[in-house]
This record gives sequence, structure tokens and C-alpha cells, in this order.
Amino acid sequence: MNNSTSDIRWLDREEINIVKWDQRIITAPNGLIYARSFYLDAMAENWSALVAGDYEYVMPLTWNRKYGFSYLYQPYFTNALGVFGPNDQPFEVSSFLKKIPKKYSYWDIDLNENNIIPNLDFNSHYYTRINYFLGLKDDYEKIKTGYKRLATRMNKKATESNLEIFRDRQAAEIIRLYQIHYAKKHPSISERVWERLKRCMEIAFQHNLGETYLASSPAGEPIAFYIMFKDEKFIYSLLGGSTQEGKKLGAFYFLTDAIIRDHASSGKIFRFE
Repeated sequence: MNNSTSDIRWLDREEINIVKWDQRIITAPNGLIYARSFYLDAMAENWSALVAGDYEYVMPLTWNRKYGFSYLYQPYFTNALGVFGPNDQPFEVSSFLKKIPKKYSYWDIDLNENNIIPNLDFNSHYYTRINYFLGLKDDYEKIKTGYKRLATRMNKKATESNLEIFRDRQAAEIIRLYQIHYAKKHPSISERVWERLKRCMEIAFQHNLGETYLASSPAGEPIAFYIMFKDEKFIYSLLGGSTQEGKKLGAFYFLTDAIIRDHASSGKIFRFE
């Protein structure tokens, strides 16, 4: 970072210039859709921000309050936030972390892959998480040659089973299917969060930033489902799954292959999150 970070200031949500904020996220080499104002407004209970310069560097702070204490937390379906700026190389973010207001008594933050965490001089713990990316610069046929044998085999099985793919179904339908088949795995996700996600997807669809995929059996039963986000740089795997029948028929592999086929040669990166 440069001297523009010397004037890091905290701004409440109402004080943020949303036009400048979104422009920074869109143009930042490490900008993620999770940090756009519509996403934060939809998925976070509250958010404020640290801003340096004329929105040269920004860091959203998603927060909530419990028992009179304010704390930073990572909203559901928000893979990473952290500091966003003009650099396309990893940059060290201690100057921002040290500016987080002391009123936030506890932090739970997932930083993005361009943020470097130093050894901080105050009480903190951090660990590295693994993400998987797939470049979509090449055409579909070339990308497909890199599939693992299992993926190739299951995709072939799905094709031979005459599965059908439907695109751009209502996000609420996909979310409902996910809740039916995976609710027991995610008991901590409240209905309030699911409603937030539905609203977020509605906005994303309005701005051509979202996609849904649904695979059905020859009998017309939905057996696999996928919700994606997309922007200028990335395709984001947000939520997906399959029924027991879908797992036997390779339906989720089939949907993943369809997403790759649809976005091959785009130059974007598929974030498996």
C-alpha cells in the first residue's frame, strides 16, 4: 500500500458514497461481488467501512450486536471480504486491521486471497483456508480435457441418463430445494438468512449478476440444483446440491459441466468457494 492509507477513516453505512464504493469494488483487481453494496445490504445485519483516500482502498466491516456488545462477523454466503484496492499483487493489511474501532470487541473476518496478514501486535489468531479456482480463458473442449476421471465418468452417466438442464429458474425454487435436502446439515441458518439470500438473488438477477441451474430426471423430478453469482472477473459457486437419485446419476457434475460450458472462453475465473 502507499501513503493513501495514512488517512484511513471509519464510516457508518449512511456516510458511505455508494457510487464510489461500488466503483472501487468493480475496478479493484481483487474486487468480489460479496463486497458490493447491494450484497452487503442484503446479507449483513449491519455494515460500516474503513476507507482510505478517495475510496482508493476500502474494507467493509459487517457487524452485529448482542447483549450490548458490537462484534464483527462473517455473514452467511459471504465467502470473503477484507481490504480491496488498486493492486493486482497481494498486499499487507495491518494498517486497516489496526484501525478497526475498539467498540467491536470480537472479530470473525474472512479476508480475501490478496490480503496478507502480518504478525499483529495485539491478541489475534488466524489460519489459512483453501479455495479452488478454474480459469475459463480456454474454450470448453480444452478445459474439458483437464477433468478428473470421476468427473468425466459421472458427466457421461448423466448424459446417458437423459437428464435435462433448466437455466434461470427462480432463486426461491432453488433455495427451497436446498433447504429440503440439506436443512439438517445447516441447522444454524435461520429462515431470516434464507429470506435475505432470496432478496439478494432478486437484485442480482435484475442486474444480470446471478444464474440458476436445475437438473431434472426423465420423469421431470428435480435432482440437482445450483445458484451462481457472476461479475466482470469471476463466476461464483454459491449454493448447490443434489438428491440421492441425483448423486447416483452424476447430476451435480452435469450442472457443473454446464456452467463451465456456458462460461468457457470468457476469460473469467470459476471460484468454487
